[in-house]
Amino acid sequence: MKRTIILLSVIFALSYVCNAQTDTTNTTTDSLTSKVKTSDSLSVKVQTDSTKYATLYVYRPALFVGSFISYNLHLSNSAIQDSVIGRVKNNSKFMVRIYQEGKAQIFGQTESKREISIDVKFGKKYYLKSGIAVGVFVGRPEMNLIYPDQGELDYQSVEGR
Repeated sequence: MKRTIILLSVIFALSYVCNAQTDTTNTTTDSLTSKVKTSDSLSVKVQTDSTKYATLYVYRPALFVGSFISYNLHLSNSAIQDSVIGRVKNNSKFMVRIYQEGKAQIFGQTESKREISIDVKFGKKYYLKSGIAVGVFVGRPEMNLIYPDQGELDYQSVEGR
């Protein structure tokens, strides 16, 4: 019994010492860079991998017109031919990372096809506001690229699903 208590106290003391040594590094992160602060007050800026992709924020605000109509959103570029990147529904939003720079086409289709071309640059954010325009039998996809300042506000205001 005495040996067990001694053994447990030694294990506890070792785990406390090991834990104290690993807690000397603090890390804080923002959206573009990581700042690492070590125990000797040395600060180092490290680039995260956001420079290796572009971000596409797709959102569709809640509207009564066409609220029951949804459609798939497709992406085509030199590396990817007609890949579905998400489903656009009323009051929805999603984010896609694009790992290929250059010209790309984004399109949606119901009774008609709507296509937008963008020139993808790594590190940039693109905001695509989507919706439904009135069609003959079924609504048609509606898509617009929005400036980042307004797009970020719009994207955050959509509740999303």
